[in-house]
Amino acid sequence: MNQMSPIKPVPARRGPGRAAVLMAARMWHSYAGAFFAPAILFFSMTGAFQTFNLHKPMPGYHPPAVLQALASMHKNQNLHVKYADDASPKAGKGGKAEKPDDTPALPLSSVIAQWMLKVFAALVSVGLIVTTALGLYMSWQTSRRRTVLLCFAAGMVLPMLMMLAV
Repeated sequence: MNQMSPIKPVPARRGPGRAAVLMAARMWHSYAGAFFAPAILFFSMTGAFQTFNLHKPMPGYHPPAVLQALASMHKNQNLHVKYADDASPKAGKGGKAEKPDDTPALPLSSVIAQWMLKVFAALVSVGLIVTTALGLYMSWQTSRRRTVLLCFAAGMVLPMLMMLAV
């Protein structure tokens, strides 16, 4: 009879500096996350607004100026907002006003798929906001608080200074 012997696990061989490397990587990840967190929060929030076109004027809806400015920063990296007072169709090249009914109606399945994709994009935005907040909390609890705060502040102030220069 053939008898099989059980396989004995072999301990992994790790160098003495592996723990120090992991600690340094965790520390730098924490500080980099704190630095990029304001941008992640900004782009995820403004992207969610843009997903549902809350920054565009439409008949019966005039978006707040702050949404238009945030969308301009998100899309064009500047604060040059063209405020539309009237959301009605403008005259085209031929001098006639373009009718919104000129475009063919989408099938119901396309409309549903489009809204499902918009809801998914909004959920991605919410997920980014929540996980970024969680990462900031974890960084605040496990790293040097002053350094985390300085990285977060730098991540807010540097893009603002760049926007003012544009």
